[in-house]
This record gives sequence, C-alpha cells and structure tokens, in this order.
Amino acid sequence: YRMYNRYGGEHHYTTSWEERHNLFMAGWKDEGVGWYSGGSKPLYRQYNPNAFANNHNYTTSTNERDTLLRLGWRDEGIAWYGW
Repeated sequence: YRMYNRYGGEHHYTTSWEERHNLFMAGWKDEGVGWYSGGSKPLYRQYNPNAFANNHNYTTSTNERDTLLRLGWRDEGIAWYGW
C-alpha cells in the first residue's frame, strides 16, 4: 500500500493492511497499491525517530541498514521482497 501524509509531504509504503488502516485512521491518504512485490531479496525498512518527515529508509543493503541502526535509527524488519 502507498500512503501519503499531506502535512509532512511524505509517502509511506507497507504490505501490512493493519498498518495501512492505522495510518488512514490517523489522517493519511490511502493511494492504493503502489506496486506488487515478489522475489527473494529482502528489502529492509528503518525509521528515524528524530525526523519530522521522510523518516523511513528502504534498502536491500545490510551494511546500510546496520550503519543507520548504529546511528540511532530503529529497525522495522523486512518491508517486502524484491528481485
């Protein structure tokens, strides 16, 4: 799902219906399905608790993920799988 926060000007992507629903109830705009995922390569999601907007990072790099975690970002696990 692709969600849009018009106050922060950011998009958020999730495969979780529950997360989509919670964001929608908090005022985010539901933009529907952004794309379909597949494959076997994990794409990791991290959250920066110190940023107001655009506070998520998506990466297939475990090095980038681990570097951000050491800098205080929060690990949100695997967002989806790709090619």
